[in-house]
Amino acid sequence: MIKFFRRIRQQLLSENKFSKYLLYAIGEIILVVIGILIALQINTWNTHRTDRNKEQEYLQNLVEDIKVQQHLVNVQSIHEKKMKSKVEKALVHINSGQISADSLNEYLADITRKSFVVNDPTFQDLKSSGSILLIKNNDLRKNILSFYQYLDYSALVIQTSNEQGISEFRDFLLKNPTVNLNYKDTVKVAGNIDWSVKTVTVQWAKELQESKMQDKEFLFQLLNHVAQRGRNSSVHIDILKRLEQRIIEMQNQIENILRDD
Repeated sequence: MIKFFRRIRQQLLSENKFSKYLLYAIGEIILVVIGILIALQINTWNTHRTDRNKEQEYLQNLVEDIKVQQHLVNVQSIHEKKMKSKVEKALVHINSGQISADSLNEYLADITRKSFVVNDPTFQDLKSSGSILLIKNNDLRKNILSFYQYLDYSALVIQTSNEQGISEFRDFLLKNPTVNLNYKDTVKVAGNIDWSVKTVTVQWAKELQESKMQDKEFLFQLLNHVAQRGRNSSVHIDILKRLEQRIIEMQNQIENILRDD
């Protein structure tokens, strides 16, 4: 093709047809420009198709992450509701005036904290790589950012509550001879770590616990700690309920956009 055009140019020059040569040269330049524009457009189409494919993949992965997060929220909610129920029973028992070490053990021995897990690998990838801009829908992009901000906030509130209020409650029980925390067959703590020890009956320990039940000042401190533990679970349950609603809305929005595309 190049030899063909060169042959035409040489023929026009040899025949002194300068005007025709000039028109030919302009035409050749136009053809080159058109070729470049076509190549650029094809490249743009390829880039756009690649970006849209990446966007689809990211959105599908986000849906999978959110489904896992919903399961984690459900697990956390079950734990918090169980803890709140035990606290409520303990409060009734403490206020009954007929407190026994055995009954208190039943309510308080396995009141534990549970770390809330955030599942956000796809969002972290989007954020660290700058690929969040691949999501062309502005409202969706803003909602994704808002959703994960609220998720991080929820995890921070639960973590802070665990590290402060609930840990203080556990420390209080450990420092005061009230509950046989070390005499359970199976004690599961955060992360489902199983600390198994053999149950040992220690009569003098039980007598010491029963004597504590006669100390009104101690019982008042115990009552406050137990009540605070219940309030922590109530706050966690409320946060998780709000988070569950946002998970449903976020998942629905992403899935609707995937269907429309």
